[in-house]
Amino acid sequence: MNAQKRKILIVGSGVSGLSAAYELLLAGHDVTIWSKEGAAEFPPTSLNAYAMWVPVTDTKDNRVEDWANASRGVFDALSADSATGVKQRKIVKLHEHPDEPWYAGKAANFRHPNPGEIPAEYADANVLDTAPVIDPTVYLPWLHAQVVALGGVFETRTIESFDDCPQEFEAILNCTGLGSRTLTGDTDLHAERVQVVKIRQSGFDDVVIDDDGPHKRACVVPHSDYIKLGAVFDGDIEDTTVSESATADILARCNATVPGLNARSEDVISVVRVHRPERSRTRVELVQLDDGRLLVHCYGHDGMGYILSWGIAQWIARQIAETLK
Repeated sequence: MNAQKRKILIVGSGVSGLSAAYELLLAGHDVTIWSKEGAAEFPPTSLNAYAMWVPVTDTKDNRVEDWANASRGVFDALSADSATGVKQRKIVKLHEHPDEPWYAGKAANFRHPNPGEIPAEYADANVLDTAPVIDPTVYLPWLHAQVVALGGVFETRTIESFDDCPQEFEAILNCTGLGSRTLTGDTDLHAERVQVVKIRQSGFDDVVIDDDGPHKRACVVPHSDYIKLGAVFDGDIEDTTVSESATADILARCNATVPGLNARSEDVISVVRVHRPERSRTRVELVQLDDGRLLVHCYGHDGMGYILSWGIAQWIARQIAETLK
């Protein structure tokens, strides 16, 4: 066996786990992915994410901006293939007051709105004329298929401790999201409950977001076959029963934010409530198990899972190559 080839276990099959699996397989490793989801299933958090690329940074961790930029390069390339579910769209983040973001002059295709481009109740907007928007219902099956084609092995399994992972695996990658609360005892990690509404596509093409204006929080994310609406973020609550009143509120806020959207209750295709892992800072860290094996933590992306996915995956592949020489 090639001395550089390692047996690696990834725990978790969301967007972070699948992206890392792809990069590690490309690097020539043997990769096994364990997940509590069965065949043709994906973790609800990744499957129902808003999944768009926007600029992000962290003044305490300069890796974050680098990871985001690396991911954009990959998503830009993938958008040339309709089978990936990645498409270039305009993203408009509305603001009630004038706003000059940190990425002005840095992010490609950034500008402020043209006269008459946004509703009069907003004073400004951060506009990306084109940026990758990812349809998870298409993208995750596509990425899963790429991992399988490269030789990745999927098993439906759960674990109670990383020490229980078979010795044959020289490195273990923790992509368990909220499962890391139990596996690592991380008290900085918590669940934010989110309700997501899908409606029939009506010809609307642009992403529109109001995070701090009169209709906050409202998010309209179009895809080829449907439009994803949100958002209700209502804390660390275990119950994921759908709220009909929250659905009505989402429709009303999105209609108010985007005149002409005209989203009606009869247009609703599905509604889900899911938990999104929140953490004060993304944890991407290499540690050692008691037996000396490498454990890589990759969780707590705070809504940036897709944005950072490829950059982190490439970083992990490099770190494993360097550490397991």
